[in-house]
Amino acid sequence: MRIAIVGGGPGGLYFAALMKQLDPSHEITVWERNAPDDTFGFGVVFSDETLGGIENADTVVHDAMENRFARWPTGSATRSPPRRGRP
Repeated sequence: MRIAIVGGGPGGLYFAALMKQLDPSHEITVWERNAPDDTFGFGVVFSDETLGGIENADTVVHDAMENRFARWPTGSATRSPPRRGRP
């Protein structure tokens, strides 16, 4: 199967890795608009449900993530009200 992935962020790269793991014959191309050496800092928050999905898909990656995570058990997520003209 030929797969094209738009975006080389965490989701796109992880999807590419999982698809290749599922079937090494997949031909996978990741399209990214930024230069190869561009780096951006970002934070990622995973719910317990999401971590369970990662664990079901790839126990090696899940265990590596679990060993390196910072945890804030009392944290909460909030959403700002939408700006005018934007959802």
